[in-house]
Amino acid sequence: MISNSTFFIQQVAAEQRKARRRHLLLFPAGILMILFLWGLWSNKTAAPSDLAQGYTSLLYQLPMMNAIFMPVMVAVIASRLCDMEIKGGTLKLLFTLQHRSSFYNCKLLYGMKYLLIFTLGEVVLILACGQIFHFTEPLRPDLIILNFISTFVVGIVVLIVQQTLSLMSDNQLMPLIVGLGGSFLGLFSMYFPRAVSRFVLWGYFGMFTPLGMDWDPRTRVITYFDIPFPTTDFVIFLIAGVIIYLAGITLFLRKEV
Repeated sequence: MISNSTFFIQQVAAEQRKARRRHLLLFPAGILMILFLWGLWSNKTAAPSDLAQGYTSLLYQLPMMNAIFMPVMVAVIASRLCDMEIKGGTLKLLFTLQHRSSFYNCKLLYGMKYLLIFTLGEVVLILACGQIFHFTEPLRPDLIILNFISTFVVGIVVLIVQQTLSLMSDNQLMPLIVGLGGSFLGLFSMYFPRAVSRFVLWGYFGMFTPLGMDWDPRTRVITYFDIPFPTTDFVIFLIAGVIIYLAGITLFLRKEV
């Protein structure tokens, strides 16, 4: 008799076979390429004073870039993973072989694989820029780890929302529009009062940055400095993420097929 864990692994493997020809890796790879070109452009004329804070400058700006690009990337990945069953009308058949909750979790786990690839790719991007432009600032592993964790965790919660929308929608246009709207909201929420930006899910890509910036208009010099990581906000976000997950899977379990 097949154990539950073995059966779940087989289901995840089935998701991999179904997604084999959908070229999902192109989306995180494409965004990483855009970020790499942006890094080349922003550092090509860097002064020695800029190189002395190259890592902090990059880590300060990356959350803003993530708020722009990641909502769309996640929406596309979730849509591509879910539309094969939605368009094919095979959910009723699948549910005779697989529990709904297992189906939902397998999709989510497989989508998280691409988030992990993307966030690891950002780490490589940071290290590569440091080598290419010879940043004179000492490497800050603590900041890189915080950026990795916060980006990955926020990406997972956004993926839960997008996957739920994709599985509940007969037309994948609506979830993609939500992802596109999330990009705009995530960017603009950085300029909202913090009390307002707390309610913008996509804005959390930039909210967890442990860096601040001071620009002197007289000397036109930018200085980056450490700020305390918002641990309390991060814990609250994790709790909210669990609630969003439970709401999403409950909606899917009640979906009529």
